[in-house]
Amino acid sequence: MESTNEVRAAPLATKFILLITSAAIIFAILQRFLGKSSHDSREPPVLRPRVPFIGHMFGLAYHGASYFSTVSKRCPHPIFSLPMGPSQTYVVTSPALASQVQRSSKALSFNKLIVEITGRMVSFNSASMSILRGPDLTQSESPFMQAVHEIIYTALTPAEIKEMSIDVLAQLTQRLNKVTNGEEGDLFLWVRKQFTVATTHALYGPSNPFALDPSLEAPFWDFEAGIISLIVGVFPSITARKAYAGRERMVEALTEYVQQERYKQASKLIQGRARLHLEAGLSVPQYARSEVGMLFGALVNAGVTTFWFLNNIFSRPALLAELRAEIEANALTASTNARGGSIRVFNYAALKSSCPVLNSVYRESLRLAAPMSGSRLVVADTVVGDEYLLRAGNVVQIAGGVMHYDESVWGPDAASFNARRFVGSVHGVRSDGDGEKQVHPAAFRAFGGGSVYCPGRHFAHVEIMSMVAGVVCAFDMAPPKGKEGIRFDPPMDSERMPIGLVKPLEEVRVRMRRREGWEVVEIELRL
Repeated sequence: MESTNEVRAAPLATKFILLITSAAIIFAILQRFLGKSSHDSREPPVLRPRVPFIGHMFGLAYHGASYFSTVSKRCPHPIFSLPMGPSQTYVVTSPALASQVQRSSKALSFNKLIVEITGRMVSFNSASMSILRGPDLTQSESPFMQAVHEIIYTALTPAEIKEMSIDVLAQLTQRLNKVTNGEEGDLFLWVRKQFTVATTHALYGPSNPFALDPSLEAPFWDFEAGIISLIVGVFPSITARKAYAGRERMVEALTEYVQQERYKQASKLIQGRARLHLEAGLSVPQYARSEVGMLFGALVNAGVTTFWFLNNIFSRPALLAELRAEIEANALTASTNARGGSIRVFNYAALKSSCPVLNSVYRESLRLAAPMSGSRLVVADTVVGDEYLLRAGNVVQIAGGVMHYDESVWGPDAASFNARRFVGSVHGVRSDGDGEKQVHPAAFRAFGGGSVYCPGRHFAHVEIMSMVAGVVCAFDMAPPKGKEGIRFDPPMDSERMPIGLVKPLEEVRVRMRRREGWEVVEIELRL
C-alpha cells in the first residue's frame, strides 16, 4: 500500500493566501452578475459581518466547510443573508425551504455559476468561454450547457450504466485479488489508488492517460489539492505552482489522448462529450481542459466516500461482524473457477436490495462527511417560502453541512454516527423521545437536489458498495508492524473551502491481510 508524509491540514501560509484571495472568488465569479448593494426589507434577515464588507468572505476562507454552521447559530431563521462585498449570499438551512429553492430552477441558475467556476478551474480561453456562456447572457442555461446535460443523461441510461459498471467491477476485482497479505500503508491513499485506476478504465477506456502513464496520478492529485487557488486565479502559476503544473500536465496528456482518438474506445459518455465539444468549436487542447474538470468530478468523491465508509465499519468490531453476516447471507455465493479453485461472488443487485444496514452505513458516512453547499445564481427576482425575496445578481447557498448536523432535523444524535439511521428510509429517520419520524427528503444533500442531482450517483453506488463489501468480507485490517493499534476516526479537514467530501487530516495506517478461510479464495465483484 502507498505511504505518504503529506500533511493534509492547510498550513498557516496556505490559509493566509486563501484569506487574502478569497474575496476574489466571489468577485471573479460574480463580477458579471453583481446585485444591488442595498438590502430590501423583504429579503432574508441580514447577518452582518464583524469586519464590515469582507468579514464573511474571510470567515469562509479561513473556516471553510464549518463557517456556515458557525454563523447559522447566530441567526435562527431558515434563510439569512450574508453581505459579501456589494452582493448578498443567501444561506438556506431549512430542508423545507431548500425544497422550494430547488423548484425555482428558472429563476435560480446552477449552470451560470458552474460555467464561471469551471472556466477558472481549468483555464478555458475566451473563445471557449463564449461557447459555454452562449450568445444570450440573460438565459439561465446556454445552448451548449443544455447539450452537455443531454449528453450526460442519454449516456447514463440504465443500459449504459450497466456497461460501465461491469467494466469497473472487473477492474476492482483484479485489484482486490492482487492485494498481498501483509500489505501496509495509508488506507485513504490505498482506496484512492483503486478508484483512480478502475474508474478511469471504465470511463476513458483501456488506453486512458493513467493506464499509459501511471506517473500522471501524482500531478492530477496535486491539481485537485490546489483547486481553490486555481479558481481564485490570482497568478496561479506562482500562488498555486503544484496545482497549476499538475493541471497543465494533465492537459498535455489528455490532448494527446484526444488527438490519437483514443476516446473512441471509451464509454458512451466520453465519446459523446468529445463529439459535442469538438463540433461546438472547442480546439483539441481546450476540450482536453474540459476533461480535466470531468476527471475531477469522476474521481475525487468516490475515494473519499469509500475511505470513511471503511473507517466507520472497521473501527466498530460489532458492526463489522454484523455486516459480514448480512453480506454473506444475502449477497455472497460460492463457485469454482476453471482450475477448480474457490471463488466467492459478490452480487451488487443483492447488496443494493438485501443489505439494509450496509446501505444505511453508506448514507450515514456520506451525511457526516459531505458538507457541500448547493449553489444557485439568482437570475430573476423571485420569492421563496411565500415571504423571502431573492434578488437577481445574488447567490443562494443551500448549506448541506448545516442540515446534516442539525439536531432539529436528525435528533439529538445528529453529530454522531448511527449505523441504522437510514434503515427503512433513504431519507433517514429521526429518533428521539417521541419515537421515530422520517426526515425531510431535502435534508440529505450528499448528491445535491432538485434539478441539480449528481448524474453519476448510481454508478458510484455500484463501485463503492461492491468494493466495500469485498474488503469487509475478504480482509482483516491489522495495525502496522511495530504498532499496537490502528488510529481509526481521524479528524476531518473541515476548515477548507467545501468542494467535495472532507478528507481525513491524519493517516490511518493499516496492514491488510486475508481473513481466515479466504486465504486462497478468488474474489469476484459482479453486477
